[in-house]
Amino acid sequence: MPTPSRWLATGLALICLVGEVRALDPNHTVSQYLREQWTADNGFPGGAVEAITQTADGYLWLGTEKGLVRFDGVNFGLTSSFSEFSGGLVSGLTTDGDGRLCIIFWGAGVLCYRDGKFVNLASILRRRTLEVASSWREEDGASLFTDLIDGILRVRGENVQVLAPPAVLPPSLVLTIAETHDGKIWLGTVAGLFYFEHGRTTRVTGISDKKINCLLPVGDSELWVGTSKGLYRWNGTLFSRVNLTPTLATVEVLALLRDHDGTIWAGTTRGLFRINAFGVSFSDQSDFGSRGINALFEDREGNLWAGGARGLERIRDGIFVTYKPATDSSPSKQDGPVYVDSENRTWFAPAGGGLYVMKDGRAQAVNLSLVHNDVIYSITGRKNEIWIGTQHSGLKHFEYRNGVIGGRTYTQGNGLAENSVFAVYQSPDGAVWAGTLTSGISRFQDGRFVTYTTADGLASNSVSAILQTRDGTIWFATPNGLSSLSRGHWTTYATGDGLPSNSVNCLFEDSSGVLWIGTSRGLAFFKSGRVQVPRDAPDSLREEAFGMSEDNGGWLWIATSDHVLRVSSQKLSNGLRWPAKRQGSEEKQIGGFGPEGKNLVFVNSWPIGCRPVSHREHFCSSTASRRGHYGGQRSHYCSQVSSNSIFS
Repeated sequence: MPTPSRWLATGLALICLVGEVRALDPNHTVSQYLREQWTADNGFPGGAVEAITQTADGYLWLGTEKGLVRFDGVNFGLTSSFSEFSGGLVSGLTTDGDGRLCIIFWGAGVLCYRDGKFVNLASILRRRTLEVASSWREEDGASLFTDLIDGILRVRGENVQVLAPPAVLPPSLVLTIAETHDGKIWLGTVAGLFYFEHGRTTRVTGISDKKINCLLPVGDSELWVGTSKGLYRWNGTLFSRVNLTPTLATVEVLALLRDHDGTIWAGTTRGLFRINAFGVSFSDQSDFGSRGINALFEDREGNLWAGGARGLERIRDGIFVTYKPATDSSPSKQDGPVYVDSENRTWFAPAGGGLYVMKDGRAQAVNLSLVHNDVIYSITGRKNEIWIGTQHSGLKHFEYRNGVIGGRTYTQGNGLAENSVFAVYQSPDGAVWAGTLTSGISRFQDGRFVTYTTADGLASNSVSAILQTRDGTIWFATPNGLSSLSRGHWTTYATGDGLPSNSVNCLFEDSSGVLWIGTSRGLAFFKSGRVQVPRDAPDSLREEAFGMSEDNGGWLWIATSDHVLRVSSQKLSNGLRWPAKRQGSEEKQIGGFGPEGKNLVFVNSWPIGCRPVSHREHFCSSTASRRGHYGGQRSHYCSQVSSNSIFS
């Protein structure tokens, strides 16, 4: 087992050596963060985590019931004992002004890293012993300690200052200490809250709970107080209880942290609270053990670390952000089609029924009597106009301006080919194309329908996607090939014309005018009047393709059955040999999200394709059931990705 001294000397850590500190995006819901847990089942040495800190070299350090643990982002290293404090409990960790680690052993002493080894702080300060109960790191790197023998100490480098002797301190054990900018030193004890100022200690009134677990100064005089029966906030004048969720208003608060965006995080016996301008959010952490979250820490990369009875968790922003309807408002956990309109509103329809609209990350159900409980297969529109294709009740149309205005249903009785509309698309001239499951394609314009079938030249009467390219050609993806309609003339392309498969799932036209074709056997594109396949493409581009989109940087994103790929559309369509990364633009596989280990992303306006929206791109796709992708057998997952976070 390596010694602690050798750990600190082994080099740079793998966790976070970056210059700019970023916090978790406060605009995301708690459920949208990526969560990774380490327990005894996957490498964590075991024991409840009581403290977390990070040294200047980037390593993460954990104080646990079993001893001191170092984590480099991949591996854990444990030392279970120190010769000076054999069997002592590591109750706290801190760093000095130079980022060097100090280990606090409850009621026993402090070890600090100096000159390649851990040294007893008492000897550095030329004192007989230190019996530290709690600590606080000041902004300049100095440390405040409550010592059972000498009272409140301020330690800066090798200098120690006695701020308050034991005689003026509270008679009860000090569990936590903190200092606000006004110079008050706050002391949380098992018998209430006190503060030390001008040589005297004063008991604080206004908090009914006696046991004070943690303190968090914010700003000039604000103080947050975690107690055995809830969370309180001092505004400089008085204390008030923080309104958490009604059922958890009196939960025991064990740890507090303020991140670099000003968000307050509270670790409790029941889980994790986030408090910011959007309100209070809660994440159940019951799988971390009955004692809940004991320690919180924000690293230099902006990740949040939580230590609990069973191990360690990292909470971070991901490249992709997953949106889920609230559990009490969504009838299904599986999402259906997604469409982003010109007002940057995102429309989505869960597979179990209903329609939702999301703006600025906030989703609400649309009260639409037109839909009832029918399954929505597809959504499209223009400006405030929305068109919906359904499983059983035909084609729906309504306007939306802060609510549904008007609305009408079109069925076979109105001339629609079939009431099961799987794909719907509105072309630039205002015509609405409705692709049905078994009866061809119906075009609606000027109040009347015109239907096209295989008898007219359509490759199949089952239509899965529709797209009009900039030259005015209308394209139709079907299970029997790719069809086009241009100036009244029909053309069908199949495997004999270059398609990898006759089963075509999705279509997308990029900014250069190339038509991309997603099939059950991979990607193809239409350029210079013919269907082509990327040369020497890797296996991932031969997987079934379900969705495509282009971001603001000109990269093509492809959702396949097992990957999300980012590729250079220009290099692919120009016939350059793979791998493109040798020429500066590489395939990029994004993992780590999606159901059951699948890495899926959806292209908005599914199943047609999408366009960039503002500075963020919306992607969605679907996994088709092996029994066929009709009859509501698709599973849908929706994500959003910021191009800045990927390409910078």
